[in-house]
Amino acid sequence: MVKIRNIFGDEYSGAAGKAGVFAKWKGRQYRRKYVIPANPQTTMQTTVRNHFTAAVSLWHTWSSLRKRAYSYLSAGLVLSGFNLMVKRYQLWKLTAATAVDTPQAGIKQIGDGDATTVADEDTFDNSPKKTAYCPVVIGSFMPKGDNGQLVIDAIINSEMGDVMIPVDLVKVDGHNAAGAAIAEGDLLVISYTAGGRTVTREQLATAYNDGGTWKFQAITAIANALRTAYSPVDLTGAKVEIYDLSAETYFELDSATIVNRTGEVNPNKSGETHTAEGCTYQYYTAVEDAKLEITKADTSFITWRDYSDSDGFLPVAQTVFDQDYDFNLEAATFDPEIRAAQGAVDVAKHEYIGLTSS
Repeated sequence: MVKIRNIFGDEYSGAAGKAGVFAKWKGRQYRRKYVIPANPQTTMQTTVRNHFTAAVSLWHTWSSLRKRAYSYLSAGLVLSGFNLMVKRYQLWKLTAATAVDTPQAGIKQIGDGDATTVADEDTFDNSPKKTAYCPVVIGSFMPKGDNGQLVIDAIINSEMGDVMIPVDLVKVDGHNAAGAAIAEGDLLVISYTAGGRTVTREQLATAYNDGGTWKFQAITAIANALRTAYSPVDLTGAKVEIYDLSAETYFELDSATIVNRTGEVNPNKSGETHTAEGCTYQYYTAVEDAKLEITKADTSFITWRDYSDSDGFLPVAQTVFDQDYDFNLEAATFDPEIRAAQGAVDVAKHEYIGLTSS
């Protein structure tokens, strides 16, 4: 039954018998012929439907930050970001066009001048602690033991779930080194909660053969960090483990989670001994309301615009599909930061940007 919105009869929805079907999409009203949809279930029809299902599933794994990248790209197309992504996905699968990539995502931390390094601060032990200064530059926090020896196996940066490994892991029980050697087929996994979602033993990496020695390689640069599927990771409750394939057993590693915005640090493994051990990190003086505008290179088409918050945090996401980009960061009383022809990885990576007073 057709429904009329007002007494003038100028907006309709639904079917008017078999005379036609009225609808509205993206603010545009239209009428189409009433038909009983054909459903021959041809091979091509099934293929297209499967691609559509896969595209929708991929979209739902993305964070709101990554979806926002497509919202900018769809501006002016009378399409939603979702519609644009599905369209590109179908073209990729059916015509071997450029692959639809999960947008690169990271956090720019905007500060006044160079970040300050704290070389050795006695804040790390068995209980939750807080660094003396914050915000902490993402990826800069590293625990230290006596004489600078690292005594932890994994560091989880809460904001985007970036997992770093201070030193090579060659034993299934990490730095305790009492267990069996890492072997082919062993896995590095993580359990955690994020946004009310509980994730159990999500795979982060498989063991790597380095000249005959199986290991999980050290990751000390935030650009190379492993990343959880969901974030931000809760400060408490995370567990990093190695799955020993031959023993069919999980071994918990000594790990810690840090919220860089507040400097909160939580040791995750109960029963592990940490007594007044030091840590090193960098912190900065935040610049609020710095404006970042990203455009497609040599055009005025805006692919991202946002402002830093009170902690200098400014998240960004961009697609490899649409690179290169021009990058323009401005803040009152500071010189602008301008970069031309940047790839998606560079323009969206975790990064501290220290502005210079003008």
